Amino acid sequence: MKIKSFLLCSTAISLFFLSGCKPSAESLIAAVKADNSADAVKLIAKGADANSRTSPTGWSALHFAARNGDVEVVQSLLSAGADPNYSASMNNSAATRKPLDLATASLDLVSQIPAAQMDATLRQIGLDDPALLKSLKDPTAAVRYTKVVQLLAKVTK
Repeated sequence: MKIKSFLLCSTAISLFFLSGCKPSAESLIAAVKADNSADAVKLIAKGADANSRTSPTGWSALHFAARNGDVEVVQSLLSAGADPNYSASMNNSAATRKPLDLATASLDLVSQIPAAQMDATLRQIGLDDPALLKSLKDPTAAVRYTKVVQLLAKVTK
């Protein structure tokens, strides 16, 4: 009887850990979108799906990491098998972009717009996401985006 109880208990615990430990796609997307590198890397290490998306045709975690110029998260996602060639649309728009396109566009913005004018310029063109604004105004933005572009250029077809 004790052996039977032990086996049932150990099986239940094993099933709990197998099914309950993998982080959700939503938690990974939220961490990456908010530019929370530490949490995103932890979630990836815990087995979050590197190809997590906002919707079936929406941006992936890699899209948000590339847009935010987050070198560490881009590297972690690529190492975990994220697809750099996935083209997605944001908010059901007709235009689709690969993560490399977003990183390149962000690098162009950083290169062309002075940090002091970044808020006003981005708001004029409808890019008022707080994480993006913070990332683009960072004094190291050009270096970070250059690294992200280089990482993605190596693996994008």
